[in-house]
Amino acid sequence: MRGEMSGIPITDEKLIIAIKHNDYVSYNNLFVRYYTRLCRYVYRLLPDKEETEDIVQELFMNLWNHRNKIEITVNVSGYLYKMARNLTLNHIRNTKKHQELSEYHEHIAAYTEEDQFESDEFRIALYDCIDRLPPRSREVLLLHRIEGLKQKEIAEKLSIAIKTIKNQIWSSLQSLKACLERKGI
Repeated sequence: MRGEMSGIPITDEKLIIAIKHNDYVSYNNLFVRYYTRLCRYVYRLLPDKEETEDIVQELFMNLWNHRNKIEITVNVSGYLYKMARNLTLNHIRNTKKHQELSEYHEHIAAYTEEDQFESDEFRIALYDCIDRLPPRSREVLLLHRIEGLKQKEIAEKLSIAIKTIKNQIWSSLQSLKACLERKGI
């Protein structure tokens, strides 16, 4: 880090080498150097400030968590932008799948209310499937579907990231669907 103090900037490549050797100061320097730029880049792909910041923070968390496996020797900037692009596209894909699944489940819920909700067999099967969910997933699903809390409210109430809440709801709905299908409902 002496190079930066003397006015000579440390290259991205040297920062990456230092990060691989668990140098948190170098990691922080890389973060400060690229965070705003990467947020602007991701925001052009996904114009949601909160989700943009989450994605860029996830990028840097992944970078630190996998620092021992990093194999970047040149063009660190290009690597970071590509990583940001991939995380953003994955997020968009997952969000689209989540929305499609939510619409599907709303359709099923409407169908259920009209034709099957009165059926004891359906209720018993549904409650059995809900009981089979992991405790945290069950809690999140019930807060969302029964109490009508929004994902952000659940995240605040349980002190969990919104992305985790979204994933748990999606995963729970997938599990319920599969469980009900196995039961022939």
